[in-house]
Amino acid sequence: MEDVLERDGDFVVVSNYGSGGDPRARGRRTSDEPAATVTGKVSRNRVIGLDGGELPRFTQSEAGRLQTFPEDYPWAGNGIAQQIGNAIPPRLGAHVLAAALGLSVDEGFFETALKKPWRESRRGLL
Repeated sequence: MEDVLERDGDFVVVSNYGSGGDPRARGRRTSDEPAATVTGKVSRNRVIGLDGGELPRFTQSEAGRLQTFPEDYPWAGNGIAQQIGNAIPPRLGAHVLAAALGLSVDEGFFETALKKPWRESRRGLL
């Protein structure tokens, strides 16, 4: 996650799922690991510093970036966390579509596209 999110210091994400009723059994991922599945309840995940202190929960922009959306993607309306969790990640969608069409995907494209402002990306101004 640390390669996508611009947070200072290492952290642990404590999932809202997987507890079987026991809050101590919730899934945990450290910032140097890949993100867990981003669900519609992403805003409920706790973010904790390595010192045990609570950190701000993921912003909408951060949750979207974990799903490979550009930082300034224009989420709108109510239930944005649910929109993010229900979305097909753009990077995954591109790979599925490319496979269906017998094409290849240039990974460098994503690195460029995700660093550009949304307006430029959507207009094909990469």
